[in-house]
Amino acid sequence: MMKKLVLMMVVVLLLLGVAGTVIAADTVKIGMLVSLTGALAPYGPPIQHGAELAIEQINDADGLYGGKLVLVVRDSGTAPAVGRDAAAKLVEIDGVPALIGALSSGVTIAMSSVTIPNQVVLISPASTSPAITDLEDNDYVFRTVVSDAFQGVVQADLAVDLGFKTVSIIYVNNAYGKGLAMVFRGNFEARGWTVLTMVPYEEAKPSYRSEVEKVMEGNPDAINVIAYPVDGNKQLVEAIEAGYEGKFLFCDGMKGEAVASGPASKYIEGSFGTAAGALEVEVAEQFNADFNAKFEPSTVPYNREAYDATVLIALAICRAGESFFDMSRAEQGQAIRDNLRAVANPSGEEVTYGELKKAFDLLKEGKEINYQGVSGPIVLDDSGDISVGAIEIWKILGGEVVTDRLVEVKVAG
Repeated sequence: MMKKLVLMMVVVLLLLGVAGTVIAADTVKIGMLVSLTGALAPYGPPIQHGAELAIEQINDADGLYGGKLVLVVRDSGTAPAVGRDAAAKLVEIDGVPALIGALSSGVTIAMSSVTIPNQVVLISPASTSPAITDLEDNDYVFRTVVSDAFQGVVQADLAVDLGFKTVSIIYVNNAYGKGLAMVFRGNFEARGWTVLTMVPYEEAKPSYRSEVEKVMEGNPDAINVIAYPVDGNKQLVEAIEAGYEGKFLFCDGMKGEAVASGPASKYIEGSFGTAAGALEVEVAEQFNADFNAKFEPSTVPYNREAYDATVLIALAICRAGESFFDMSRAEQGQAIRDNLRAVANPSGEEVTYGELKKAFDLLKEGKEINYQGVSGPIVLDDSGDISVGAIEIWKILGGEVVTDRLVEVKVAG
């Protein structure tokens, strides 16, 4: 009797093993690297939720020929070395053919040293440094967020519109901070005004009193705070404690409830900032309603861009066909890369948020589509950048972030 029982258990385990293999064969793991700790920790969960909403809707729409898309999330720590190691685990252990992330541009650049040689598609929903455009990436690095080559120009225009004639800049000393600071300075000074000083800072210091005192020298009309929420809040408090009475100007890295209702909220009321925005307001509003019904509402940017990155990957897989599931991981990465621009093809039939079932059905019928993202039209140029988009000008009112207006931007020509 015992022998029969053992034999039955072995058979059951073997059957479970076979079933597990079938499930795995029909499942595609997509990696996601977000900041759950470090200077951008307040940004991580809302952006991750954007991707999670996409995964749910993709699977509900049966987009992958009966297969499922699974999101595997790891923490970047908002640090290049940590992010690189996490990316290696996603590629080498989890076997992902595509990866969404990171948030910090410096982390995205670091992790690309892992993804590019392994033929893994990397799509960042939040890294805005112009340096990413020039990566030698064999066409494996993309973005669903507009570059700071746009944001810096709009931010400079905003400073002029607000009447600031002198501005000083404190910026996080990485690819993102340097890139945005330089674009802002070049465009602000081209309009005839003055950047008094540019002060870099290192992340995660207990105090920024020295940097704050330097950026206050000359009593600028405004301080442009190109920072992340954790460190930026410290800088705001220390500037106010040191007697600064001028204005503040903010960037996408400071957008959200962590700053708007943070320790300096009383003193930054009425301040303006910039971030990537959504061109199609009605589409964005529907997305926000669905997002807020499922997750905690947030004004942190780039959950839309994370949603779009996830959808683009799924649409590319669908266009590659059922043979995708028989490919090696490297072949899958190449197939996603080669089909990514095609699913946002201007000559294809337009599909947008709420129309995923239609989009997948069209692709399965062999027809071309033009995915219009929640964040705007997804027009990927030769560098993998978004060539048409919007920059949102936002304002802090009553401890909350509200949209003031949108500025459409596009690559010349």
